[in-house]
Amino acid sequence: MSTPPDLCIIGAGSLGVELALYARRLGANVVLADRGAPEPGDAAHLSLRKAALAESARRVEDIRRAPDLGIGASEFKVSLKQISELATKLVEDRMRATAPEILTARGVTVMRGDVRFIDARSLVIGDITIKPRGVIIAIGGLPVVPDLEGLADVSAFTTDSILENQRKLTHLVIVGGDASALEHAQIQRRLGAEVTLVPHGELLPGFDPEAVSLLLRALREEGITIHEGARVSAIKKRSQGIGVEIAGPDGTTDALDASHLLISMGREVDLDALDIAKLKLKPSSASIGFVRGALGASSSRFVRFAGYAAGRAEWSEAVAEGRAAVEAALGRSSPPSLRIPRTVLTEPALAEIAPAGLGRKGGNESILRENLAENDRAAAMGQGSGLLKVSVSESGQIGRATILGPDAAELAGVLSLVADRKGGLLELARLPMPRPSLMEVLSRLGENYLPAQDVSKRGQGGRAIRRLFER
Repeated sequence: MSTPPDLCIIGAGSLGVELALYARRLGANVVLADRGAPEPGDAAHLSLRKAALAESARRVEDIRRAPDLGIGASEFKVSLKQISELATKLVEDRMRATAPEILTARGVTVMRGDVRFIDARSLVIGDITIKPRGVIIAIGGLPVVPDLEGLADVSAFTTDSILENQRKLTHLVIVGGDASALEHAQIQRRLGAEVTLVPHGELLPGFDPEAVSLLLRALREEGITIHEGARVSAIKKRSQGIGVEIAGPDGTTDALDASHLLISMGREVDLDALDIAKLKLKPSSASIGFVRGALGASSSRFVRFAGYAAGRAEWSEAVAEGRAAVEAALGRSSPPSLRIPRTVLTEPALAEIAPAGLGRKGGNESILRENLAENDRAAAMGQGSGLLKVSVSESGQIGRATILGPDAAELAGVLSLVADRKGGLLELARLPMPRPSLMEVLSRLGENYLPAQDVSKRGQGGRAIRRLFER
């Protein structure tokens, strides 16, 4: 290329396309490197397909629970083939909006071919060498395959392949305890499978233990068996089905008879395919590949990482941080701190906002709670359970926040926006909300914070003066 591009985005999956278009909107000369095959674990497409399946599964569950709302539910049949085909069509329709010709029309240069670095500042796409001013690596991630005895002898689903299943599963055993494991457990249970979850490690690490306990109770009430603290010790191929041996935290063992197996233990990125060694990057001290700073920064000012390569598996996190990385790569001013909610999209849904510091060092913090059982809208929906728990500083600034209940992800998005505003919880008290509304739980949280605030001395003095004039 005669003119070096401002930025090269490696990976033409949904994230790479999103970041390339964002950089173009900022006026940058952008090259999108398409490696010639779909990026593994394309977060946006997988999330959309999973959301479509979850919605179908929710409708099935609604029919089952209809008598509880005074509606006589008749016999019905679930067609997994039709459900899968509808999800596929939805994804295909969305993919048309990011076809190469459309990207080109919007000013993005799309180059297809194998991608590899040749030195610290140059890379080859196909047979063309380019020297962009900056590079963002936004490639996909392959499902992690754990080293389990006997796993190689059986056919197991990954979190990708199970989304394309069109046959009813008799007994699905899920190995893993991340958000995806719980989401798939509920979907498959509602679609008619017996489901057993073996976390093989910590369940939802980093999430609030109280909220996790309530979520597990709700999943168990739907008929999902969860072996907390258990690990898989061996997998055995049988003439019919699969044998799964598990060991509990107390050393006891158990044997499960499964018809199918799903492995849900995260994803890993193959950076070696890019000849990443040519960049001579220093490894991360936090076990996230080569990420050594904020916004996917590496030891090279030339290269940043986004998405799976930056340890961001959730689409919302990957996009938000990826866009900020684009701005940083283009030399723009540093964006504000990112507080993107982490989510578990089950029913009830779980969402959390990580703390960002609570005011002055050594300051006290308090915990405010709201019970969704007291929310009129949640009760009318037949989902009158759940909680909202927020840690707050003396000045009203929001630290960690946990929401368990319907539309938790949407509520967390609003709460995250308010958390970065100067007014903190006082902003929530002023939110005008319709009634009944799930959002009302946020304004109630702010209102309950108000009585705990002392009237300022200035305010007290003003009231005293007014009382004198009124006499």
